[in-house]
Amino acid sequence: MDTKVEILLNSYQNVDSVNVDTYEKVELSNNTNKIMEYDIRNVLSATEVFDAERKANPVYRIYGKMEYMSMLNGLRNNYIYLEDFFNPQYSGDSKNILNSFNFYLVKPAVSGYTHMTSGGSTLLWLRYFQVVATPDQFELYPVGYSNNVFGEQEYAFNFNIDVDVTSLQDNFGFPLTELFLYAEYIKNPAKETLNAIRWSASGSKTITPVDTIQLNVGDYVMINSNYKTADIIEYAKTQFLQVEHTPQTFYIKTNYIKLTTIYINILGNLVPLQIPSPSHLQWKYNPLIPLRLRYFSGSLYKANSGSTIYDQVNSIPYYATKIDNNGNFVWREILSQGFTDPITGLGVDYPFVNKRRYLFSSIVFDVVPDLNDSVTLAAFADVWFTRNQETIDTTSTGDINNIGKPCQ
Repeated sequence: MDTKVEILLNSYQNVDSVNVDTYEKVELSNNTNKIMEYDIRNVLSATEVFDAERKANPVYRIYGKMEYMSMLNGLRNNYIYLEDFFNPQYSGDSKNILNSFNFYLVKPAVSGYTHMTSGGSTLLWLRYFQVVATPDQFELYPVGYSNNVFGEQEYAFNFNIDVDVTSLQDNFGFPLTELFLYAEYIKNPAKETLNAIRWSASGSKTITPVDTIQLNVGDYVMINSNYKTADIIEYAKTQFLQVEHTPQTFYIKTNYIKLTTIYINILGNLVPLQIPSPSHLQWKYNPLIPLRLRYFSGSLYKANSGSTIYDQVNSIPYYATKIDNNGNFVWREILSQGFTDPITGLGVDYPFVNKRRYLFSSIVFDVVPDLNDSVTLAAFADVWFTRNQETIDTTSTGDINNIGKPCQ
C-alpha cells in the first residue's frame, strides 16, 4: 500500500493522454494460522471464581447467639440473704448479661509471651492478648421469641466492624486461627469482689484482684494496672503446634448475710432465734471465649530453604517456622474455607457475601458456683434439693462447653 500512484485530473485529460491505472492490486493469500485457546472465547466458571475469592479474602464479620447460664442471671442488685440467689426477679433492677458484662474482641498478642519453666517443661508459655474491638463496637440485644430450656431470654451479638486478619500474627509468627470474646464482669463494689489467676514464670499461682479498666484498640488486656490477663499454652516448635494447656479463670465473690437459727429457753419453751453473720458465694467463669476463624491441617510439612529444587523452596509459606540454622522449616497448611478434613472433621464453611466472611458463633456463656471454695460448697450442701442421695450420686457425662465442638 506504500506505492505512489500519479492520478491525472479530468480537466487535463484528452485523447492523447496516457492511461493511468488508479487501482492498487492487493494479493490474497490462503495461509493457515492456529487460533490459540481462549483467544476468541473464554469459558468462565462462577464456582471457581467464588472459591478463589473466598479463599483469598481475609475480612470477617463476627456475630452469633449467646445463652447466659448462671444463677446470677435475674438476681436482684440489692440481694441480702442466701434465698435471694434462688428467687430470680427478671425485673428492671435485676442483674443480667446486659448490665453485668463488658465485651471486647481480642487476639493473641503479637509479642511478649512469657516462657514458663514449671516442672522442668520447656513447652509451656504464658499467652497474652490485645484488643481488636471495644464495647463501643459491640452490640448485644435480646432475640425475639427465643428462650433457652430454662425459659430465660437468649441474646444475639454482633461486632459492627470488619476485622481484617491479613497481617495478624501471634508471638510465634502463626497466622491467627482464633479470635476471642473477652467478658469483663462489672462488679457491685459494695457487695462483690472480682479476682483472676496470675501465674509466674516459675509456675506459681496467685489470686489477684481484677480492676475494671477501659481498654482501647491495641492495648494489652489487663487484670489490673500491674498484670496482664493470660492463659497457659503448650507450644511444640518442631511440630508447628500450639494448644491451650490451662484456661484463665475469673472468680466473682458475692457477699450476703447468713442467718443461723439457734434455740433459746424462755420460761421452759424453746424459741428460735436467727443470728446474722457475714458469708459469701463464689462463682467462676472463663473470660476468654474462642471464636474460630480457620484451622491448620493435621499434616506437618518440612522443607529446606537451601534446596536446589525450585518447587520445594517455593512451597515454604511466609509463616513457616525455622527450626535450626541449616535452613530447615516446618509448617501446617491452612485448610481452605468450605473444606472439611475427612479424617479429623476439622474445617469451617462460613458464608461469603459482599467481600466478607460471616463468622457465626453459638455461645453458651456460663458462670457457675465454685465448689472448690469451701464456704460455697457448704452453702450448697445445705440446700434442700441436694439432699436427694440419688441426685448426688449421679455423675455428669458431658460438658456443656464442648457441645458442637470436634471430638478430640
